[in-house]
Amino acid sequence: MSQYITPPVSPTALALPGACTGALQSLLVIVLPIILALTGLEIGQLSPILGIAALGFLVGGYAWPRRVIPGHRRRLLERLLLAATVSQVVFIAALSASALELIGTAMLAALLFVARFAYGLTASGVFPTAQAWAASEYPGHARHGALTRMSATVHTGRVLIPLAAAALAMYWPEGILTLLVILPFIARLLLPHERASQEDVPLTAPTNRWPEATIALPIVLIHMSVGLAEFIIGPYLAAEWNIALSHAPAYTALLLAGIAACMVLAQLVSLHYRLNPCSLLVWAPVGMALGTALAAVYPLALPAGLALVAVALALILPASAAGAAANRSLHTQPQAGADLYTARILGHLLGVTAAGPLFEVATHLPLVTAAVLALMAIPATAGLRRALTTQAIYK
Repeated sequence: MSQYITPPVSPTALALPGACTGALQSLLVIVLPIILALTGLEIGQLSPILGIAALGFLVGGYAWPRRVIPGHRRRLLERLLLAATVSQVVFIAALSASALELIGTAMLAALLFVARFAYGLTASGVFPTAQAWAASEYPGHARHGALTRMSATVHTGRVLIPLAAAALAMYWPEGILTLLVILPFIARLLLPHERASQEDVPLTAPTNRWPEATIALPIVLIHMSVGLAEFIIGPYLAAEWNIALSHAPAYTALLLAGIAACMVLAQLVSLHYRLNPCSLLVWAPVGMALGTALAAVYPLALPAGLALVAVALALILPASAAGAAANRSLHTQPQAGADLYTARILGHLLGVTAAGPLFEVATHLPLVTAAVLALMAIPATAGLRRALTTQAIYK
């Protein structure tokens, strides 16, 4: 039964702001060669800067969902997205100043770090807040389907926006940078209206605590694997496919759009066949490991390997979210969502930070490491699987 008198908010409407902010992460991968060309930095220098700056996502992902209060979620999201837009303006300004040789390398690194940290601190509250919002509106038996629809909408944005970036890359590569500012502004305009809750929820935030290991550990491992594989796509294409670094953004954008399309299709198919989330938490990491291993062994098979990773990840995301929210009250669901998002960001942060240095040792090393981490995640998902099984028994 819904927590609301009126029908629950559509998962698609709740996902649209997250689709815009989520696509920004794909855009950052796409513009990586452009940033390297504008700034003169090496990937081994830029990777740690962006990776450590992702601590902002970690802090925000931990803090904001724990302060989600029904009736005040839209207001929180409006403020976060406004601040995110401002931070992106600072990021673009720093790149422009470096290209014009108005600032040195040390100042550039500091500005990029501050801008990305500020963006992460604010944008990190968008998707977990919307996800907790959706989880609170749908009962346990309908929650996995609603979260799957939400995730499919987010990844549809990761199809359309990289395609737009690919078109820009052919005619005006630097124009892709403008999307970094426009998207969080659009996300603010797309926020749905919040409905009044039937439950009286006190205007106090849940008590902060460390994330639960049963949620955090498997998700950290999975997203470390994703971060390692994703961040080096452009440089890997340049090194193994002999593509000029200046042409890499267009290839990367098309590849990321194709990957996101695979994710959308996988999630829509899973809705049709109603796949068991417990089984997905076992077999999907196997698919991730096979995909990254394939790309490492046969560089020309990179698109096929990444497509396999995308399908596996598409099945993991809603299954893990359903497991985190299982058997929890309206009061504790935001905390579980915070645990989940914090683990995702921590894993991605660690993966991105290590990707550049590992790539400079050997081009295939990040992908091999990603395969090992994906396999390690399988036994770590036992807690999430137990939660889903218990929910099914007492449904």
